[in-house]
This record gives sequence, structure tokens and C-alpha cells, in this order.
Amino acid sequence: MIKGRMTKILVIGFALFAMFFGAGNLIFPPYLGFISGSKWGLSTLGFSIADAGFGLIGIIALANFDGDIIKLGSRVNRKFAVAVSLAIILCIGPFLAMPRTAATSYEIAIIPIFGDSFSKYLFSFIFFLVCILLTIRANRVVDIVGKFLTPALLVSVGILIIKAFIHPVGPIADKALVDGVIRKGLRDGYQTMDALASCMFSLVVIGEVKTLKLNDKNKEFKMTILSGLTATICLALVYGGLAHIGATYSGNMLVPIDIDNTKLLVDITNRVLGTVGVYVIAIIVLLACLTTAIGLVSATASYFTNLLNGRFSYRQLVVVAAVVSGFISVLGVSEIIKISAPILEVIYPCITTLIILGMFNKWIKDDLVYQIPVYINLILGFLAAFVERGISSPLQKLFDILPLTKLGLYWVVPMIVGVLIALIISKFKEGKAEEA
Repeated sequence: MIKGRMTKILVIGFALFAMFFGAGNLIFPPYLGFISGSKWGLSTLGFSIADAGFGLIGIIALANFDGDIIKLGSRVNRKFAVAVSLAIILCIGPFLAMPRTAATSYEIAIIPIFGDSFSKYLFSFIFFLVCILLTIRANRVVDIVGKFLTPALLVSVGILIIKAFIHPVGPIADKALVDGVIRKGLRDGYQTMDALASCMFSLVVIGEVKTLKLNDKNKEFKMTILSGLTATICLALVYGGLAHIGATYSGNMLVPIDIDNTKLLVDITNRVLGTVGVYVIAIIVLLACLTTAIGLVSATASYFTNLLNGRFSYRQLVVVAAVVSGFISVLGVSEIIKISAPILEVIYPCITTLIILGMFNKWIKDDLVYQIPVYINLILGFLAAFVERGISSPLQKLFDILPLTKLGLYWVVPMIVGVLIALIISKFKEGKAEEA
């Protein structure tokens, strides 16, 4: 029984790892290692904390609410919960991340091998057809990803990492090429927005745990946490291996510091594996993008099944999500990014605040402790989006004052202040109630 449960934890953890490990997670670490030189371990630590760490926090927080972001958001306000969760699902799902998985796969995996002769329309059709076939049965998604696709992905990445470790492409630079490598790692890890992705993937993972029918909330919670830890450890190890590969390129004085992340990864792979490098990187990218797309399609379908109270079946919504993503992937992701990216920038601080508070839900009795910090950071998110686009430069002074702005974590201190204000008000209300 225990052995079977541990196996299930590994399968769910592997599936969660693969869902988080998209093309961006593959491309960032080698460049971090490249610019960090001998300090590649420090930048990897920063990246892992902000990326995998926030992802784990999201899984833990959502485990307190059965994986339902609307339940968590309702601690603030029901309408807020629906609006924000809808924005997350659409932007991270069919309107941005899902189309990008197909577009990225085509650009990095298909074009280098087949050139433009392989139609992007045909590829997108095949890619999302495979997604539909592998997600159409909700109770098989985690097993398919965790038992089959993730091991193949880990083996492919492992071949690259081990070969580069045994036969490094060059010496590691004694000094970092940039200052503040931990800060750079933290910032890049934070910008992957895996905290938002955890809001989606928790639906799939916690749903899978519930199929085990443990009939014990504590056991379900522990299994979810252990699965999340498994995914986090896998991510950190892979990030470390990829960053080390990049570091072995840092001593090459001919490589410009502003080299494109994707080009760096492709160049290193070709140097490490020779002529087969292009095929190995194609397999890695295809598997990384496919597993992420599968997780997103399944999560999107599960979310709308719950939101619409079963008016449309999970299978119908899988097809709709995949078809919409397929159309967007060939019509042009860049235009969608122009719309989706600002929305994500606005909601990311308040959602990150929400899931951090969600970790401590059983100790938070008054909804005000959620409401004040979340609304503060929703407002700051709006202001930051304006500043980012140069619309309101005077506001820049506000963000210059806020601690951790250079890390993109300007919302942390306002969150803490908001929680303290809410606790004081809550305590005052309790005192008034006792007097009455």
C-alpha cells in the first residue's frame, strides 16, 4: 500500500515537473549559467527559488482549497475570484501559453530540421490533435505525462547535461559577466510566472489525488505536497545541470554577452552532441512544449467544466481549448501577447499575494486579511503596467521607493503592510464585538 502510494507520488510529481518545464524553463538556465561564470550555482539558486519555489507555494496554497482558484479567490470576493481566475486561465491558457507551445516547437524543433517546407498549419494541427488525444480522458492525463512523457523528457535532457559534464565545451570563466547574479536569477525565475501556472496545474494534480479515494483530507494534502516537492527537486536539478552547461561556455570570449537565449542553447547542444544535437534539442523542446500544453489543455477544460456547472462536458471543452489555441498559434501569437501580457502584469502581484496567504489559510479567520493586501497589490499591478510602458513616468518614483523593485518584487512589502493593517483592524473589530 505504502509502496503503491509512493509510486503514485512520483508519477504525479513527474507529471507536475513536466507541466511546469516548458520551453522558457529550458532556455533561461543556460543563459544564466553563461553570464554567471563560476557563480552559476548562485544564479541557479535564485532562479529555482523564484520559479520552482513560487510554483510549490501555489500548489500548497491551492491544496487548501481542493485545487479550486475560485474558492481561494472568494476569500477576497466572489466576483473578484471569477474575474481574476478567468483572466489567468485565458491568458496562461488558450490566449497565450498554449499557442506559444506550438509556435515555439515549430520554430526550434521543426524548422532547423525540415526548414519552411513543413507547413506550420499542418504542424499546429498535428500538435493539438495529439494534445486532444492525450487529454480527452481526464483520469489518464497524469499517468500519460508522468509515466511516459516525463521519463522520455528527463532522459533527453539528461543525455545533454551528462555529456556536457563529462566533455565540457570550454572553461568556466573565473568571474561573472554581470553583477548581482543571484538578483538576476531571482528576477528571471519570477518572470516565468509559474506561480500563475500553479493555479492551473493544481486543478489537474489535486484532481488526480482525489481519484485515489483516500477519504482523508490530511492524507490528500500530504500527497499533494510530496508530489509538489518531487517536481520542485526535479526542476532545481535540471536547472542546475542546464546552468552548468551555459557556464562552460562563459570562457568563450567570442560569444557576445547579449546572445539570444535560444541561439545559445542550440549552439551549446551542437557543440556537445555534434550532428545529432539538432535532433536531441528537437526532442527535448517537443516533449517540454507538449507536456506543458497537455497540462494547460486539461486544466482549462477542468476549470470551465466547474465554472459552467457541467453544462459542457470535459471532453467538449478539451476540443474547444485545443482548437482555439491551434488557430491562435498560426494566426500570430505576437498580437495576442500585446493584449495578454499587460493583463498578466496587472494580476500577477495580487495573485502571488493571494497564494502566499492561501498557504496560511487555516490561521486566517477574517477575510479582511486577504482583501487589503490583495487589493493594494492589484492597484500597484495596474500602476506598474503603466510604468512598464512609459505611459506614466512620474509613477516611477513610487516604485523606486518601494524595496525589492529591482527584483520585480515591489509587491512584497505592501503585502506585509497590508496584512498588518488588516490584523490590527480585525483585532479592533473583535474588541468592539466583545464590548457589545
